[in-house]
Amino acid sequence: MSLNWKELELLLSELPLEGSYIQKITEHDIHSFTFSMYSKSEKAWLLYFEIATPSSRVVRTDRMRKKSATMQRFTQYLRAHIEGRKVTAVHQLPYDRAFILTLENSEDRIKLLVRLFSGIGANAIVLSEDDTILELMYRRPQRGEEKGKKLIIEERTCEGDKHFEVREWEGDSFNSFIDRMESEEAAASSKEALIKRLSEKRDRELHALEDRLRRQKERYASTAGFEASKTAADTLASYIHLARKGMESITLDGFDGSRITIPLDPALSPEENLEKLYQRYRKDRRTSELAKEEIERTEEEIESTRKHYEALIAEGSLQKLEKENARAKDGGRDSDGKPGVRVTVSGWDMIIGRTAKENDHILRRETRGSDIWMHTRDFAGAYVIIKSKKGKTVPLPVLLDAASLAIHYSKAKKNGKADLYYTEVKYLRRAKDGKTGLVIPTQERNLHAELDEKRVKEILG
Repeated sequence: MSLNWKELELLLSELPLEGSYIQKITEHDIHSFTFSMYSKSEKAWLLYFEIATPSSRVVRTDRMRKKSATMQRFTQYLRAHIEGRKVTAVHQLPYDRAFILTLENSEDRIKLLVRLFSGIGANAIVLSEDDTILELMYRRPQRGEEKGKKLIIEERTCEGDKHFEVREWEGDSFNSFIDRMESEEAAASSKEALIKRLSEKRDRELHALEDRLRRQKERYASTAGFEASKTAADTLASYIHLARKGMESITLDGFDGSRITIPLDPALSPEENLEKLYQRYRKDRRTSELAKEEIERTEEEIESTRKHYEALIAEGSLQKLEKENARAKDGGRDSDGKPGVRVTVSGWDMIIGRTAKENDHILRRETRGSDIWMHTRDFAGAYVIIKSKKGKTVPLPVLLDAASLAIHYSKAKKNGKADLYYTEVKYLRRAKDGKTGLVIPTQERNLHAELDEKRVKEILG
């Protein structure tokens, strides 16, 4: 809620502005900054400005907001020309949400006009003594507000038809009341925005997991008839003497009394056709078992993901909400500041080191001997670490996902496929006098994989 002119009058009357020095200016975003002030009576104190927002205000505060990563042109000007000056006068424009600070140093006197309007009139403007614009927060040519132009400052002679009063307040001062109230409103607004972003993040993750579950169920359904392959193989084994090379199929009596027709490869001998049937059975059975395991893991992951977000949103802790949202936009570092990309794939935790420095840190500080290390052959790229689980072997689909991640974060990405090798971390040895992070694997196993970009996007969210 923005201030009215009477509230601004009360705020300014409480501030020890005259005689205070501006020691430092800190920008928070394109709308706000803080003056670090000093006076003989008050010592160090902070003055917060917020301009051109629904909560435009100037207020004494007891906390320094987060510093902006970049600095706007206007803030750079303020730091160069305002810091170190003394406030010698404060003048509020009559019946208006605007005021002028007169600022002096040993060389000259300038003015800072602050307008806390809600529309396009909102601005902060640095003026010379004759009201020439030296710099301004927002350039507005249509209003004649440009650097080098003379600013015409109009002052009202009455309040107008609308009558304003100071809102009801409590506390030691109106400044502390406004600062506390706006902070609470900002926290509530921030919390609402964080919950919204978190809900969107949850929906994206659940959508990706449910899409993965659908594909796993399709794969499971396609191999669900592996028992039929075994029945056909067992039947052919019982009547192998009736089969001949060159036959395209053979019809035999099944064990249940029904007739069964078995397709054959005419180029193969009866024994080779029989082995082919058993191979198909073994392959389909293993694929079906893996698909079933994957379905169970994905269903567990969906449930744990849903519960995780439900608990976060229900608890409503601003700190935890910020931490979880930061995880999606951390630029490769986890919420605790650790290097590398960290993901969980079908219940298996992975760490991806994309640079030599990250690789070295991860290998030295975050791996155990039983963890799996994977890397592309003949191409520079990431180390992918699959964290081990006691008594469990990493399943093939998880290895293939790790391979896709390794290819994605390597120079083999443009080829869309690569040969990789992997081994347990305990079988790595550092190259003598080698570069940072360089290791030589032993007892490695080989893997050829194609990059599945869609799957990578799912994993990385």
